[in-house]
Amino acid sequence: MKHLSDEEIFQELKQLEKAFEPSTEQRKNVQRLLFQSSRPPKTFRQRTFLPTIISLIVLCSVFVGVYINFSSSSAKLGGDVTSSWNGVYLEQTSRTSPTNYVIGFSKDSFTIKDQSIIPFIQMSKANKEEALKGYKIKEPTLVPGEYTNYTVTKSGDTYTISASGSFKYTLQKFGPRRYVGEDGIEYSTPTYMDQEGSITDEVTPRRLETAEKTEHTFLIEWGSDAMDSGNHDFESHEHGKLVVSPNTYSLERGQAVYYHMPPSVTAKNPAIPKMYIGRVVGLPGETVEIKSGQVFIDGRKLDTFYGKATVRGMGEEEYFNTMPRQNKDSEQGFREYFNMDMAPVKVQADMVFLLVDHWWRGTDSKDFGPLPIKEIEGVIIGYEE
Repeated sequence: MKHLSDEEIFQELKQLEKAFEPSTEQRKNVQRLLFQSSRPPKTFRQRTFLPTIISLIVLCSVFVGVYINFSSSSAKLGGDVTSSWNGVYLEQTSRTSPTNYVIGFSKDSFTIKDQSIIPFIQMSKANKEEALKGYKIKEPTLVPGEYTNYTVTKSGDTYTISASGSFKYTLQKFGPRRYVGEDGIEYSTPTYMDQEGSITDEVTPRRLETAEKTEHTFLIEWGSDAMDSGNHDFESHEHGKLVVSPNTYSLERGQAVYYHMPPSVTAKNPAIPKMYIGRVVGLPGETVEIKSGQVFIDGRKLDTFYGKATVRGMGEEEYFNTMPRQNKDSEQGFREYFNMDMAPVKVQADMVFLLVDHWWRGTDSKDFGPLPIKEIEGVIIGYEE
């Protein structure tokens, strides 16, 4: 064996090192791998965007469909309703402003009149400010006068009145024949401007339900069957005391109310209670008529359970099919009752027309005419729980 010196060993190692030394190309490759970005460059792949494109197409289709339906619904609910306002008049009912507006519409124009008894125009500024202290709406929007070339457009329950001279006023419907202006002033009208055919009531329940007695209500007892619709309705000996709310600010058709019987009635018949119960059928400004046992409001049929002559909830045909045979005179009397007539009665402002449900067993506005709202003590909301 040959013994190598230290110098010879060093030279051998140098030769071995050269055998494993990378080439220039290998160095470049290693450098590129060590210093390239941690995320590889994106490459376009068609299948990556395909689901996104399909989703966008579907969303666009849905949007177009919703828009078309909305436009169609808007067309049904809104549009130009100017012609239906011919002959309409609005009368201010709120007392939150110093005005007393009456707005009357004709075919080509409408007129705004302020029937307020307070002549603000002639007042000094100091006196005017003093007079306005009690009002919530101190500067109403409308200016009295005659306006021509007007249009009325409807969108849902919103009516916009426009006229020449840059006039524009918006009304929001909040009840049957009741509207509130953009300035907060409330109006009523005897005209059903956007309804046709019969008048219905889908709110008033046929049967009285239970109600909670609170500090804001009071209890009464009632024993007459004048409001009987087949279940001894409102009779305390059958269902308990009645709960009455004294809130009569906004009476609605169909509400049963507790009221003072007119003294002219009790004077003729002392047996009639001084406090009575009846149902609101005609509202201020309406005309109530009964033809062949059927109630009509402004010439339109009141198609409700309380809008016709009944005996304990039964109409003429059901009554004679259910009850035992009667003598000729009795049957004739009931036939006349089921087909009774009443001449048209105009309900004035601040009054209502009341009917009991069991017409021939009670006393109501058929006998004494419309009743002043101030004579109503409250609205019956149910039986005591």
